[in-house]
Amino acid sequence: MTGGYLVLEDGTTFEGQLFGAEAEKAGEVVFLTGGVDGYQEIITDPSNKGKIIVFTYPLIGNYGVADEFNESDKVQVSGIVVRELCIEPSHYYNGTLLGDFMAEKGAIGISGVDTRELTLKIRKDGVMKGKIVKEGTDIKAVVKELKGEKIDDSVKDVSPKDIIRVDSGRDLTVAVIDCGAGCGFFEALGKMFNVIRCPYNVRADEILGSGAKGVIVSSGPGCPAADELFITMDTIRALSDKLPIMGVALGSELVAMAMGAKVEKMKIGHHGSNQPVKISGRICMTSQSQGYCLVPDSMEAAGLEVTQTNLNDNVIEGFKHSILPIYGYEYRPEGGTGQGDTVFLYDDFLNVIKGGSQ
Repeated sequence: MTGGYLVLEDGTTFEGQLFGAEAEKAGEVVFLTGGVDGYQEIITDPSNKGKIIVFTYPLIGNYGVADEFNESDKVQVSGIVVRELCIEPSHYYNGTLLGDFMAEKGAIGISGVDTRELTLKIRKDGVMKGKIVKEGTDIKAVVKELKGEKIDDSVKDVSPKDIIRVDSGRDLTVAVIDCGAGCGFFEALGKMFNVIRCPYNVRADEILGSGAKGVIVSSGPGCPAADELFITMDTIRALSDKLPIMGVALGSELVAMAMGAKVEKMKIGHHGSNQPVKISGRICMTSQSQGYCLVPDSMEAAGLEVTQTNLNDNVIEGFKHSILPIYGYEYRPEGGTGQGDTVFLYDDFLNVIKGGSQ
């Protein structure tokens, strides 16, 4: 392996060994909590576009890589940081090496990093931009570039260009405003709905004319207040009194903002499969890639009621509209790489579409 560094925008560097492709790309450095599995889903999830993921679990790549675990057809992250890269994975899935997969997909990683020290650094100072570079690179020049670097986390690049219909033989059809959802999301929806997958800039009249009985606004990367997403919020507002609406992750923030709520950047965010959320008196573990949160003082004026909170920091994780059938959740209900504790929320939304209550 070639020596290299993770360089942070404040000038801090972490030394390690590079693997994967020679593809230096800036990203927002975040740490991810959870277990030994799910690394392939994480790095191919469109919601993580523009991030450099720091895995807190010390050994990554232990069962290799298999096509069945991809959330998209490419590595979406700007890079990954691990303590130890497994080069002799289990043969259970007959998978290829994670390092080889990264090289094939044109993505870079760095191993041998003290990920505990790095995680403590992020906890103290907050998420910041960074870049994985090879040994011999002018670090001062990289730091200067990072200060003015714009992270590539645009929704339009991971949203479909055209409307795609998937008939699963179900009784009801939902339209998904796809801001960058992964394969697991659509697999979960297909078990109970026919799905009309729409671009992020779909018009309200296109959805109303599609035969959909409800709308789900999906997860995705980047900032919910990005200029490109104003059209998405316009569509949500136009549909708000016509169809039941459910927002997931980024989609929940877009739904809340369309109703008049405000969001703010989180210091470290929630990234991982073990985020505890209190739901109707019970504790559920959720999978999140959350960098923004709803401002509590803005909810009432927007007609929104807080229904769920994170038990670690009391951040809003779920809401409903006080009058309209509109709901939002700051995580993926199907669980993704987590336990699937909250998949029942899709059943609840199905019940709402049928005329019931949630």
